[in-house]
Amino acid sequence: MTPLNDPDDLGGTGLTLTPGPAEPGTLALRLTGALDHESADALVREVARRLAERPAPRLLRLDCAGLTACDSLGLSALLMIGRRTAAACALRLDGRPPHLDRLLDVTGTRPYLVGPDEEPGPV
Repeated sequence: MTPLNDPDDLGGTGLTLTPGPAEPGTLALRLTGALDHESADALVREVARRLAERPAPRLLRLDCAGLTACDSLGLSALLMIGRRTAAACALRLDGRPPHLDRLLDVTGTRPYLVGPDEEPGPV
């Protein structure tokens, strides 16, 4: 298990995943770098591994403020994570950069990943 606040570079893909402090029942992870064709599968695998730990979290918070890019496979990874968490816990995409909000809007995936009433990320 990765120690708290020790970044995991996801196999040298350029995306760093850093656990953060969270309330009991919450898994908080900060994403830094590009979520793209090189890192998408690694992110899905690592999040699935962490969600399988016991006790299982009731909320997964992905802090996206450090995302420098997100391509179609990155979006696919977020959708896959959303699908995997739907039955067991809630998903929150925190600190979404404007480029991620635009991608969610253009692709019509905002309702699936963010919800219709949640405010956009920081400008």
